[in-house]
Amino acid sequence: MALDKSIAANQYKTVHCERHGDRREAYICDHLLHGTRQGFFTDADETVNPYPDAWCSKCDLIRSTYGGADGDWNDKSGAMIKVRLVCGDCYEEIKSRNILKPEGTSPLQ
Repeated sequence: MALDKSIAANQYKTVHCERHGDRREAYICDHLLHGTRQGFFTDADETVNPYPDAWCSKCDLIRSTYGGADGDWNDKSGAMIKVRLVCGDCYEEIKSRNILKPEGTSPLQ
């Protein structure tokens, strides 16, 4: 699920979101779309792309189990998950409700 890191920031595509209007596109696994506390994994540098492809704990297990010797995404592991297109604002909302935080911690930590 890796994006081309050499693309300049102004070359990213946009998507029209019914809630947020035209925003930068982002890709997530299907579990994250409607899930809560599913875990939130990426493999990209957010300084290059603020919305790197993201997946949940279940999909991370698929990646590590079927991703070959390096445990990375490949044709086999990628075919086992559903990827959804969302806007950058939706991505941030989805990320905030799926990141696993230790119990009893304040949201400011």
